[in-house]
Amino acid sequence: MRTGPAIERAVGFLARRQLAHGEFASTLHFDSRLRDEGTFDSSPFVTTFVLHALDYVSGPTVEALRQKARAFLREEQEAPGVWRYWSSRNGKPIDPDVDDTCCASFALRDDAGMERNVPALLANRHASGLFLTWLRPPTRDNDLDAVVNANVLLYLGERPETLAARDLVIEEILQGRDDRASAYYVQPLSLHHAVARAFEHGVRGFGVCRDAAVARSKQALAAEGGSLSLAMALCTLLAHGVELGPEEHRAVDTLLARQTPEGGWEREAFYAGPEPPTPHAVFWGSEELTTALCLEALARVEGRSA
Repeated sequence: MRTGPAIERAVGFLARRQLAHGEFASTLHFDSRLRDEGTFDSSPFVTTFVLHALDYVSGPTVEALRQKARAFLREEQEAPGVWRYWSSRNGKPIDPDVDDTCCASFALRDDAGMERNVPALLANRHASGLFLTWLRPPTRDNDLDAVVNANVLLYLGERPETLAARDLVIEEILQGRDDRASAYYVQPLSLHHAVARAFEHGVRGFGVCRDAAVARSKQALAAEGGSLSLAMALCTLLAHGVELGPEEHRAVDTLLARQTPEGGWEREAFYAGPEPPTPHAVFWGSEELTTALCLEALARVEGRSA
């Protein structure tokens, strides 16, 4: 299976779309299928996913993208090592949050002193052991989200303070509540993708979710839904060590056929707001984000086939 040319085109697409200050864009929409024009909505969040995808490819162009993207994330970091969803270039006020902080911290995990944010994260837990989404005073409203907690485990790993959160995320999956476990992520496979990513990076306790993740991912492949769904299914399966079979090869063929002449993939909604319990009214995604997940999937397949 020849995925190399598609990977090169995807890297070229991201190189052309990276903003001068290093960010990879996200757009805000009021239509869940992103059929409206959308508006640029500066945030560090999408850039963390592009950086993760770039871990699976190499070359001088890739390294240049990484350096600029990491510089952007470092610019957006605030004391004591936390991030907000909206960047300093955005101008809209928002509290720092655990999800952006953990995704950005993982992307910059080799930076000296990154661990200084750990006390603030550990102090931001619910009585159940789950991590609260927003880094706010305890007197203010907050919420709990399983995908956010999986991303906490990605960064903090398995330690005494994270085991309760890990086990509660596992329970959501094993009890069949995985597609209702997030108030923000709208892709049904988001929890499995986040858990598989954490598992691959050392959270071995998430291995008990493997069978459920494989079953849900194969369902997504069979349904031949959006490119984000196919890419996350492939990434989840490969992170859990599943061998490539006919279903996976068909999904790769579908992604290759959907790649645009410019080298990217069409934007799809990945997450939504506002905060619960208010129903979703705004949705975010971008060609850069979809392309990052598709690039990661194809690069993983290429690596497995080599």
